[in-house]
Amino acid sequence: MKKVLCIATAGKGGQDELRVYRLTKTISDTEFVYHFIDKKKSKITEIKAALSVINSNNWDLIYQEGTGLAGGIPLILAALLRKQKFIVSSGDPIAGFFRTTKGRLIGNIFEIYEKLLYAKCSGFIGWTPYLTGVAIRLGAKKAVTVEGGVDTTVFRQYSPEDKKKTRLKYGLDPNHLVIGVVGSLIWVPPQSYCYGYELTETLKKVKRDDVSILIVGDGDGKERLEKSLPDYLRVRAVFTGRIPEAEVVDAMNAMDIGFVTLFGEMGNYRLTTKLPEYLACGVPVAMNPTAAFYDYAAKAGWTLPNRHPANPDFHQQCAAWIDQLSREEINTKVEKTSLVVNQFFDYSVIGPKFKNFVHMLLS
Repeated sequence: MKKVLCIATAGKGGQDELRVYRLTKTISDTEFVYHFIDKKKSKITEIKAALSVINSNNWDLIYQEGTGLAGGIPLILAALLRKQKFIVSSGDPIAGFFRTTKGRLIGNIFEIYEKLLYAKCSGFIGWTPYLTGVAIRLGAKKAVTVEGGVDTTVFRQYSPEDKKKTRLKYGLDPNHLVIGVVGSLIWVPPQSYCYGYELTETLKKVKRDDVSILIVGDGDGKERLEKSLPDYLRVRAVFTGRIPEAEVVDAMNAMDIGFVTLFGEMGNYRLTTKLPEYLACGVPVAMNPTAAFYDYAAKAGWTLPNRHPANPDFHQQCAAWIDQLSREEINTKVEKTSLVVNQFFDYSVIGPKFKNFVHMLLS
């Protein structure tokens, strides 16, 4: 029986861990061993730990979910020193992510790492076809697109009665149009932005009084967003802070529309894990007009203005759209959400792609 080592650079307890388990579960004729990077420990410590696991066996293949240095550097060394075959799977452009969040200099440094990682891998798995294309251009020998999936037994649409109860739980008016976002609220200085900023600024410009916002997540930007709202609007803005993973489905079901804000070099290539989760909960999305929107979400969503989400014109245009938005239009989009999930994001759809790709590399 073939032996495959699985490394998750994001560690335990997140979406990458679930993805690793669910994808490898589709293959029954292979023995899988799992190693999770400990994010609480130093990079050097975890690089040594990963090297130790890699060198502990003659693995037929290594599958790494994520592109973190603690797993990527040991894989590059293993490929150079012992011709180790490995797959790397990513939902972000490495250099693009750091250029967007940390600035051009750091992004350019990580581009060197990105090129080396992809050039030395035996196969690349992109969460979007755009990332897959980039990896091939950077030297990946084989590649496939396996989108970020969603567990539809967990993320599901609530009944109208349960949806009302969930809104009351968060202090939201059951009759309001609720627009929300789930994500990290870490302020990104180069962009003057964090998730939720577009919602608080848009709420200030909306004319109708039956709109509330729900912002789920934590970070140093949360206090900034809360303080930015005038007193009369705070009753219509709910900040949950960090909530357990199991409660995210509740929060999403309290929403009418989920914002998926992508921008810059990072946004042009990625497809956030939250997109299929919103849709699985019956929540249509408002999303920047990237290729991903038109390829995946157009049936069940609306395009956001083609501007940076920190731009005042973005907020004004969002407010004008929300002011004229009808419940009938929203319901029409809701009806399409399950169709999109079943077509692109269910594990019964993406699992076989992963299985075939792994079998090809093991043969």
